[in-house]
Amino acid sequence: MLRGPISLETATVCAIGMVALMTIAVSAALLLTTGGEAPDAGPDHIPSATLVEIVTGYGDGGSADIPVVRITGMQDTINLTTSRIYLIDPGGTLHDVETAILRNTTPGEEMTAYVFYLPVDDMPAASGYWITDEPEMVFSTAYHTGVHPFSPGGQWRIVIYDPGSMKNRVDRVFQVT
Repeated sequence: MLRGPISLETATVCAIGMVALMTIAVSAALLLTTGGEAPDAGPDHIPSATLVEIVTGYGDGGSADIPVVRITGMQDTINLTTSRIYLIDPGGTLHDVETAILRNTTPGEEMTAYVFYLPVDDMPAASGYWITDEPEMVFSTAYHTGVHPFSPGGQWRIVIYDPGSMKNRVDRVFQVT
């Protein structure tokens, strides 16, 4: 069967399809080469400046090697009381992070916040994961008998979503052993 040249409409549809496929391929390659994070898009892209690391807190029963998440280097202020804060465990379960003591609800570049696990019997609706900027909450027994370990071990992810700007202000993966 002999066919003639393709129409202009068919050529346009094919070109648009090829551009869409190339866009997807380039985006996938960028995500793979940057470890799953989008490249820095400029001053509005806060997550690249924020450091999320594991430090050791004071554990229940006197153990001093319980993992606690420390968040530092927030370039712009983030209102932690209006933001939605989530932890995603290695199994993919989403955990809400509740607010413990926040002396400064909008920590800036020089301030530090901590996320820790402490199940509370008198608050069964609470997830047991808490955020604070009070070091005594995680490094002493001034407020409780000690923090508990994150469980299970593996790669966890923390997301702080700012509904005002409709952006993730922190989106980091960290390792809990």
